[in-house]
Amino acid sequence: MKRSGRSSKRCRRRSLRLGSRLLESAYTQDGTLLLRAGARIDTLSELERLNQPDVRFGDKRTAEIPLDIDNEKSLDAAALEPDHQVTEFLQKLERAREIKLGAVAEVEAIFGSVYGGEAINLEAARRTVAQLLEQLLDDPRALVSLTQLKDVDSYTYTHSVHVSILAMHLALHTDFRDQVEAIGLGALLHDIGKVQIPVSILNKQGPLDADEMNQVKRHPVLGVEQLKKSGEKRAAVLDCVLYHHERISGRGYPEGKRGHHISPYAMITAIADVYDALTTDRPYRPAMNPKEAILLMARQMSEDLHERLLECFVSLIGYYPTGSEVQLSNGFKARVLRHYASRPNQPTLILTADAEGQPIPDMPIIDMSREHSVSIVGFVRGEGGFKVARDFVDDLRKAA
Repeated sequence: MKRSGRSSKRCRRRSLRLGSRLLESAYTQDGTLLLRAGARIDTLSELERLNQPDVRFGDKRTAEIPLDIDNEKSLDAAALEPDHQVTEFLQKLERAREIKLGAVAEVEAIFGSVYGGEAINLEAARRTVAQLLEQLLDDPRALVSLTQLKDVDSYTYTHSVHVSILAMHLALHTDFRDQVEAIGLGALLHDIGKVQIPVSILNKQGPLDADEMNQVKRHPVLGVEQLKKSGEKRAAVLDCVLYHHERISGRGYPEGKRGHHISPYAMITAIADVYDALTTDRPYRPAMNPKEAILLMARQMSEDLHERLLECFVSLIGYYPTGSEVQLSNGFKARVLRHYASRPNQPTLILTADAEGQPIPDMPIIDMSREHSVSIVGFVRGEGGFKVARDFVDDLRKAA
């Protein structure tokens, strides 16, 4: 069939891509309509089905694909400039990355001064929390995604920043948002008492003996003492440091508090602390991926962690955090752009590589809720852990 004013070309199947448009309808061998003439290929599921050998095109049911070449040229031109959502998020991610690196350096300096016998530099700590909070209020996705980027060489400092970010992110979505700065400060300094614990114990590869465990369990009390000596008096800050290892069941420390007797500020810090610890490689165990950690906390730690706060955290963080690299069932790789509490297994993704590992230049955005035959099968783990934000920035910069 000839179509006036439009160009067509019979081409090999591998020429099909997301966004391609057909000049003639596509059918299965038994005549079932798969895609009408003029309709775009919008999902990976459609793309995968149209690439099957039983597909035929047009009234003559030919095997060759009648692509709309004008549309293909438009797709080629669009590939030169990534989607505005991608470039906008890249800019925010770069800014968040600078702030996080600065915060880690500041925390290292704060801990270093305490190691040297000085008081906690509360002014520097408050300034760091203020910068993190400002970024969270601007775009929480960017900064929270960077908590998935671990640094085993400076674990204590990076962990402290991550717990502060995650605790404030949670606090902002609860009735305790008026105490968010205090919670952020307490979370940032929650492990300051470990300065007085021997490094050989903190980095021990095997299980701790009873004496070593008792020494570690002193760090909340030591931390609060150090804070008070440095001039911090706010109960919310002190509670985060002193009680972040308390558990609803009463199995925590240092006081074995139960239920509602535990400060909600401490519980917020505890949830953030547990999540970041689970998703970080430690000398005694490898990191869990984000989904494993979230499911473990939701299913097995509800007796120990504040149920309502935990439910809120699970919905905020999701199974697939922004920036994570995931593997799809069709072999493609993608980056998470956005996740949703109402459908945690169906985030919005940026496709980065095809099944052969070849980069996808235009990095199209796909909504997994529209995919019926393609699903996420796992996270991509790189040499230093799960591939997340740093790689995401690099991918997006190449595309831009």
